[in-house]
Amino acid sequence: MKKVFRENLNAQQLEAVKHMDGPLLVVAGAGSGKTRVITYRTAYLIDQGVPDSKILGLTFTNKAADEMRQRASSLLRRPLPPPLMRTFHSFGARILRNEIHHLGYTKRFVIYDADDSLRTIKQVLKSLHIKKDVLSPKEARVAISRQKNEVPSDQWLPARRSSFERQLIAVWEAYHSILKQNNAVDFDDLILLPLRLFEGHSRILQRYQRQYRYVLVDEYQDTNAPQYRLVKMLCRKHKNICVVGDPDQSIYRWRGSDIRNILNFEKDFPGARKIVLEENYRSTTLILNAANSLIRRNKERSTIKNLWSQLGEGEKVHFFLAPDEDDEATAVVNAIQHFVADQGLKYRDIAVFYRTHSQSRVIEEELLAKNIPYTVIGGVGFYGRKEIKDIVAYLRVIASPDDALSLLRIINLPPRRIGKATLDKLAAASRKKGLRLYEMAKNADSLKEIFSAARKSLSSFVEMMEEFREKAQSVPVPLLTEEIIAQIGYDKMLEKDFPEDAEDRIDNLRELKDTMWSFLEDNPDAGLDDFLERISLLTDIDTWKDEKNTVSLMTVHNSKGLEFESVIIVGLEEGIFPHINSLDDRAKREEERRLCYVGATRAKKFLYLTAAECRMRHGFYQENEQSRFIWELLGDEGDWEDEDPYPEKPTRAKNQPPRRKKRS
Repeated sequence: MKKVFRENLNAQQLEAVKHMDGPLLVVAGAGSGKTRVITYRTAYLIDQGVPDSKILGLTFTNKAADEMRQRASSLLRRPLPPPLMRTFHSFGARILRNEIHHLGYTKRFVIYDADDSLRTIKQVLKSLHIKKDVLSPKEARVAISRQKNEVPSDQWLPARRSSFERQLIAVWEAYHSILKQNNAVDFDDLILLPLRLFEGHSRILQRYQRQYRYVLVDEYQDTNAPQYRLVKMLCRKHKNICVVGDPDQSIYRWRGSDIRNILNFEKDFPGARKIVLEENYRSTTLILNAANSLIRRNKERSTIKNLWSQLGEGEKVHFFLAPDEDDEATAVVNAIQHFVADQGLKYRDIAVFYRTHSQSRVIEEELLAKNIPYTVIGGVGFYGRKEIKDIVAYLRVIASPDDALSLLRIINLPPRRIGKATLDKLAAASRKKGLRLYEMAKNADSLKEIFSAARKSLSSFVEMMEEFREKAQSVPVPLLTEEIIAQIGYDKMLEKDFPEDAEDRIDNLRELKDTMWSFLEDNPDAGLDDFLERISLLTDIDTWKDEKNTVSLMTVHNSKGLEFESVIIVGLEEGIFPHINSLDDRAKREEERRLCYVGATRAKKFLYLTAAECRMRHGFYQENEQSRFIWELLGDEGDWEDEDPYPEKPTRAKNQPPRRKKRS
């Protein structure tokens, strides 16, 4: 084992891995092997006799957690249990499965995703007679989530409240009342409720402090206030905490991440050891020189790093200023064709980054015109598709009949003569008798105000669901899913309602079952609750697969943690990147610069930057000043192109108007 460590780690990595007790801060520059440090450190601790049950690794995506656990398993040549590496939210969910009864919930609680929360808030706004022009559902959801992540307290608004704030409080209270009634928690609650347990039940906190003697945190710069407090409470006694991160890659302030968590680590844990990783194993020297030139303009940095590489000088960074957004898109596609035809890359080796999703449209049109396959990351995710959400809703009601949101989604799907009037009467009866909606449906025969045909339909539905619930105790999840689809005739419904893409939707259901089988292979003892918890916590990057040979299109935020042979960053104009909301705020500008730094350091061999002199925005053409990031990146390290550096034959005649298509 010692030989393996010496051969595969540089001096700084080895120092971090072999650190045993006490706080440790690893400032890991982009591409410097932070994942390697965490996996080797995990393997080292176990090799030194620390039981794997005493180690907790925390990160932000299931993909990263699985990868680190698998790598550590390979080093030790034996399997390691999934609990060893978890996302923050998965760890919170595990605590709640064991302890949530202390807060008045049952252990079979449901986790609401963003769409579920939004639907619930829509119900709340309707019941409170709050109009969309006063407070939209999205505004309410964002405001509630922001306050939870920044000020985790029930008293999160000032004492002197405006009319708007009073309405927001009313929405907050009604929203959480519905969640509690449905035995449901939202994504933010997965951190906040464990904190409430730790703060209100000292014995529970002490038990978890004893359980996890060594805590490793990945991407520490991305932690928000509740995550920061959770980690500090876990490590308060033993202080065996190792955090790995990079202040220069802190880019999620808009969702509550606080760069001060990593900047103040040495104050929070006096005597902490700090190790800096600067050798980059991903990018060529000229790309790193450009990235270093960019990020050194920031003032909010606790550690000055200068990334370097042994991968050679590489090709200069190219920048092209296009006349307009259509010419920019043409230049992007020309570059892609060049990378494939002349550099031998595959489409999957190439990514196009933009600041906002709306910028992808014109690029997609050009890719379609040239028959270049592409995948948009961060659009409607796999588990956000209608057919997947429908079947998952059946599974959620089977697992937890209290989930009224899922129940209302499926109770008349496919249509079974249970209309809105029937549901309104059912809901009124459930409120009057103090019963859950599902329990009221089980007693539908006693409701004379509901037509006989509807009562029979409700009884048949409940009888079917009770059969499914019984089978769920012994039948594997994919087989249960197959039986649900067959028994309700879901395939036939898709063929009738969506004749143009029914087969694609049916294929998605097949992929859902394949995903279930794969999950069971990795977790042979898992049941329905475990699978539902897993998919509730997936992110866009978790569900992204790079097996397909397609160009990847995504926002720069979504590129975090990825790498590509060639990266194209478009729209480098003042007001776009950096974003217009940051131009008058230094802290926001610095985050925009960190975001650009993250995008640039995803590139391994080729980095291509573009901007447009004129761009359609909000229905009007406007001229834009070039982004300050261009000269900060390039300096003497790049090529300032007067013409397209990767020219191809024109894709349209000069007098032909730009293509305009509606996005599906």
